[in-house]
Amino acid sequence: MKSTVLRWAAVPLVAAFAFRAFAWGPHSEITQAALDALGPDDALLKYLGLVNSRRLTHYCWLGDYRRVPYDRDGEFFYADDYLLFPGMTRHLDHLVPEVKQTYAPYFRRAVQALRTEDAANAARWIGSLLHFVEDTGSPPHSAEIRGDLHSKMENWVDAKKITIAGYKPRLLGRTEDEAVAGLIVRMDGLIAFSKERGERCRPLVAAGKRAEVEPIVLESAQETARVVADVLFTLGILVPAADSGARVPSGRHIMFPSSNSRVPTKIVLADTPYSTLTTNGVFDLLNLPGGYYDLKAFNDTYRYTNRVHVSEVGTFRGTFFVGWSMTIFGTAQNLVRNSDFSIRWLSKTAPDCWYRTKDGWEGELLPLKKDSNYELRLSWQTNAAADVIVRWRPSTHPGLPIVDSAPLKPGQTELKFTGSEKFAWAQVIIRTTNAPQTVLKSVSVSPAP
Repeated sequence: MKSTVLRWAAVPLVAAFAFRAFAWGPHSEITQAALDALGPDDALLKYLGLVNSRRLTHYCWLGDYRRVPYDRDGEFFYADDYLLFPGMTRHLDHLVPEVKQTYAPYFRRAVQALRTEDAANAARWIGSLLHFVEDTGSPPHSAEIRGDLHSKMENWVDAKKITIAGYKPRLLGRTEDEAVAGLIVRMDGLIAFSKERGERCRPLVAAGKRAEVEPIVLESAQETARVVADVLFTLGILVPAADSGARVPSGRHIMFPSSNSRVPTKIVLADTPYSTLTTNGVFDLLNLPGGYYDLKAFNDTYRYTNRVHVSEVGTFRGTFFVGWSMTIFGTAQNLVRNSDFSIRWLSKTAPDCWYRTKDGWEGELLPLKKDSNYELRLSWQTNAAADVIVRWRPSTHPGLPIVDSAPLKPGQTELKFTGSEKFAWAQVIIRTTNAPQTVLKSVSVSPAP
């Protein structure tokens, strides 16, 4: 193996990573004000339970975690598992007009989660929806103001003053289609409300008159909280009163083999919009249309496939103990999900967990342990024309120094490195204009002795 050459570079401030410069400061306080307006007897809060309901004040930030993991209060998962799905295969801008494309898809996906997944997964999908609703209410988002004025305007607000006490949430619609139509009308009203205030704030922000800006932005934050309350109240009405219809054989019949990773196993049904993540190693997929499904489950070490049958009367044939096909990626844990590029649930044209860029394909950010040894292994395709680098980061935040390995050319199959404060996260980058599976058969990053 050739010696490793490292080079330092600056991370560009791009939208690929979380904590962008344009961050609507009071997301959590807006969500909490909406939750307070619902009251303890609200159907959605009862369905989600106390813990998951409280977590909405953090999940409402998920939209700003695109392409990075969510790591908070013992939870660790890739945020894109709750931001990308069939029908929404790319990240959209959070400003008007493009943000308007998020309302219907994310609302429908939240409803789907409430009907087919457990409460923990449903809460995360709702959090993603709330992020786009709340971002729209930010005055510079509605008024399409960018740059320095944007950041100041949406953060010049006293979040402790956000309250909608006495507000009675409005029902957006009694069916899913009616609710989507009602949401779009409600969001158009929020855009008009906050756009007017954004334009009013523009000269005041430019003049540095924060004291005059704060009460105006507060009006938008409170109106946004009212819209969020309407959304949450409506979702509660759409929650099924009881488990009905068919279900995939419950994941509680089997515990997936554990690995050393904190990443939960992802479950997808091929050629359908259905997916979920395991909670404590188990999962449920409920209320599915009857028929046959190709179920795929994958984490950083294993991939399972099984064809399951769900009858239209709510019974099913087969169990997880019969007919499973399991692939083990080597003898050691592999931090790289979809390491052989075979899972294509999001899109038929690109592998899940990999991102196309102008330079090639970027893998997910992989958490490393300080002072632990790791080994990259590459299995090249014949006549591959590309190279691979490993990029290390001290944090998922943008703007911090990165370190790139020397390029690994076809025939070079190993690279060893050690986690540290500067090497806290690793990312595999395949530099090619072709599909990654035409270059590599598989890639792994595994703990080494």
